[in-house]
Amino acid sequence: MSRPKESNVRIIWRLLSHMRPFAWIMGISLAARVARIVSQAAVLGIAAASVGIYVAAHQPGAVIWEVIFNQVKWIAIAGAIVGVASYAEQYTGHYVAFRILAALRNRFYYGMLPLAPARTSQLQSGDAVSRVMSDCQRIEPFYAHTIAPAVAAIVVPGAILAWCYMLDASLAAVLAPFYLATTFLLPWLVAKLGGDGVSYREQLGQVNAYVADSIQGIRDTVAFGYEKRRGRELWRIGAAMHEGQDKLYGADATQRALGEIFVTAGILAAAWWGIELALAGRISAFVELPALMGVSVIGFYTSIGLANNYTDFRVSMISARRLFSIMDQPPAAREAPNTRAAAEAGSPSLHFRNVTFEYGSDDSEWGRKSAVLENFSLDIEAGRHVAVAGPSGAGKSTLVNLLLRHWDPQKGEIAIGGQSLAGLSLAAVQKQFAVVSQRSYIFNESIRYNILFGRPGASDEEMQAAARAAGLGEWIAALPEGYGSPAGERGSKLSGGQRQRIAIARAILKDAPVVLLDEPTSSLDVETEKSVIHALRRLCRRKTTLTIAHRLSTIVDSDEILVMRDGGIAERGSHPQLMAQGGWYAQMFTLQLDQVDAALAT
Repeated sequence: MSRPKESNVRIIWRLLSHMRPFAWIMGISLAARVARIVSQAAVLGIAAASVGIYVAAHQPGAVIWEVIFNQVKWIAIAGAIVGVASYAEQYTGHYVAFRILAALRNRFYYGMLPLAPARTSQLQSGDAVSRVMSDCQRIEPFYAHTIAPAVAAIVVPGAILAWCYMLDASLAAVLAPFYLATTFLLPWLVAKLGGDGVSYREQLGQVNAYVADSIQGIRDTVAFGYEKRRGRELWRIGAAMHEGQDKLYGADATQRALGEIFVTAGILAAAWWGIELALAGRISAFVELPALMGVSVIGFYTSIGLANNYTDFRVSMISARRLFSIMDQPPAAREAPNTRAAAEAGSPSLHFRNVTFEYGSDDSEWGRKSAVLENFSLDIEAGRHVAVAGPSGAGKSTLVNLLLRHWDPQKGEIAIGGQSLAGLSLAAVQKQFAVVSQRSYIFNESIRYNILFGRPGASDEEMQAAARAAGLGEWIAALPEGYGSPAGERGSKLSGGQRQRIAIARAILKDAPVVLLDEPTSSLDVETEKSVIHALRRLCRRKTTLTIAHRLSTIVDSDEILVMRDGGIAERGSHPQLMAQGGWYAQMFTLQLDQVDAALAT
């Protein structure tokens, strides 16, 4: 859903708010940076003035060791401060930056949870990965390389101008315009020359998404000989991204060149006017004039420090805006105040009462402009097994999505037992359902971890009992590492049937009162499906069960079968009753029926 664009001031304020727990450490970092630069200026200034001081105290034929030791002492003190302050600045600055980034990644993760899957389905996986990995990393320069330079770029030149004012007020008047130009004019020029950089970051997300999609689909890409075409398309979108990248960093290069010109002009102006003052006897030509030149160099390079980091700052703003744009989206299902922590005691029956639902009704870009369900009503008694069939787009999986409160209906009510789902906390809703779908996700962890996903606090004995009930016992026992064996990324080390059995084991371990089966065998071959169905029957025993089915032979033993068409119930009854009616169900069952399916049906 489109949202108003936040100003940079608002983005900066939000980023700074994350720094509050570390404010005192960041204060040390800022103070250390200012102390380091001032001390560097002091080293140059004292060293430059030392020649004049020694010449003024010189006596023919004698070495004035007292003057030498005194000047060396002050240079050594200032140099020691530079070293200590540099260490403190670097350590504390990055300490804060890395911990804030870790907190941001966690906030992004927990910010995504209420949005899943309604809002997150609108993101390509590569783009989402880009946001949480690349964008979080791109925010690091804001904390480590922007805040301190910004403070130093104002405080240090201010201190130098104050010192110049004490020497002669006209010196401050001459240097001030150059300091203002390098501190404020240069960043403004970068912004004008480089654009806002938003399109570049969006294109980078598209490139990452395309690369991720290409890697995940590389098997089919090679099988169909499509690799060169995808390579050309990757080059095309990469070239579009490079245009924005070149503009952004070209402006940065231009700014750095202009910065050197501004610094040179400022130093020449300081030298010219300093010589004029020395000739007029208003400052010392051998002490204050050399010190002025050394200190002004440090001041100028400090003032352009902010401009030199401005491109990184802008990228940080763009990245932060992208992250916040996701985190600020309202969830599709909101938890109302005063929700109950658990359902009222009673049977786990399911009820849809005049439910109307449309996907993306609040989003003009993603909305489907038509209701999937229209005044839909359905009652499923506790302990019954009801199956739902129908053509694609009829609203079958939508029933599961609404029961899990991934979305909430625009009208009507959904209840479990005597309690409306909207009146339950989201955590309480999750406890009521165990889900096995065609896309049950297997994590790149051990088999034990993936089964315990159903109930993390379960004992090892309970976990193994669930695995045996799902028909995994013998297979796992034959593995070299047993339950500790890795499943691979997305279950790549497992067969389709093994992945589904792990999903079933999770559901068995959870032991929820209601089981939702969303086409759990649609991606399996018929022989594997036959063995998985036995595990599913053990899972659903004495449970309220709602099955979404594509292959009709898997639901012939359901207590009742519903045929959904155009968001409503077109046919209902047992398998024999629907076959006798000769409607859509009978036609599709006959169409799907082959020799193996007939064996499954019996």
